[in-house]
Amino acid sequence: MEEKEDRPVVIIQPDMLPITLEAYARKTNQSLKAVRNQHSRGTIPTFQMGKAQTVYVNQAQMIMSSLEAAGWDIRVPKDIHAA
Repeated sequence: MEEKEDRPVVIIQPDMLPITLEAYARKTNQSLKAVRNQHSRGTIPTFQMGKAQTVYVNQAQMIMSSLEAAGWDIRVPKDIHAA
């Protein structure tokens, strides 16, 4: 039988809904042009819903990427978020 590593489990449920580029610019005290440039370069995670013109910043993905970069073992419980 394989030995499991003892490590704490942390459950994070941030309230980080997707927001528009404009709202993200205000929230981060940046110009809209700077945020649009980040979107164009792919340095912030964004998406569009269907054929809509509105581009959203995926704040949840930003959190996940930051935690992974810090060395956290990130898992999303699939049974909770399954479609």
